[in-house]
Amino acid sequence: MPWGFYGRTEELRLIAEILSRDRWFFAKMTGRRRIGKTTLIQQTIQMTAARPVFYVQIPDSGPAGVLSAVADAMESFGIPTDRFSSPTTLAEFAQLIGSLARAGYVVVLDEFQYFNRRLLQPFCSSLQAVVDVLSAEADRVPGGLIVLGSIHTEMTAILENRSAPLYNRTTDEIALSHLDIASVLVILHEHADTSPDRLLFCGYEVQTPSPYKGVCVSTKKKLVSRRK
Repeated sequence: MPWGFYGRTEELRLIAEILSRDRWFFAKMTGRRRIGKTTLIQQTIQMTAARPVFYVQIPDSGPAGVLSAVADAMESFGIPTDRFSSPTTLAEFAQLIGSLARAGYVVVLDEFQYFNRRLLQPFCSSLQAVVDVLSAEADRVPGGLIVLGSIHTEMTAILENRSAPLYNRTTDEIALSHLDIASVLVILHEHADTSPDRLLFCGYEVQTPSPYKGVCVSTKKKLVSRRK
């Protein structure tokens, strides 16, 4: 039986509620690695096909690497360059996010914790300026920003440290934990070898990082290539 999407009912409901407001939002999604943040975003995109989406997986590199990833993502998601110029600086990237949000895009930045790196920290100050303007006119901004991060200490440093530029700027939080037992049982029923040894192994997997907690078998590469 092919893999599907399992669980995350409450998280999907929360995301749907955020998107239904049709006003500016800045949501953070947190959870340990391989718990299913990217897959949840992919499912959200599939559910909201009418909403334009711009997804960027932020690399662990310097500004040049980030800007290269942004340019690749613009091509992958068909962002019209006659309306939105490819940024050449981190400050321009922050401005691009604002322009896309005004145009109704849902902007998703994966691995956002890398902006806590010294060379990338200026981006947070630039983004703060953009976010403050968008927040002031939230009712007239139909799009928003979702940031994903898997390193709790670095996400905290960026978004919750009182001295950080983006402190107290988020409007919503989505925290992913382990799948609920009912969803795990569905996975076991549909995919597991029912021998006692195998079931014991699957039980162990539920308590440790594994693809089973990612809700479905999916990769960031599939998400990035969705719009090609």
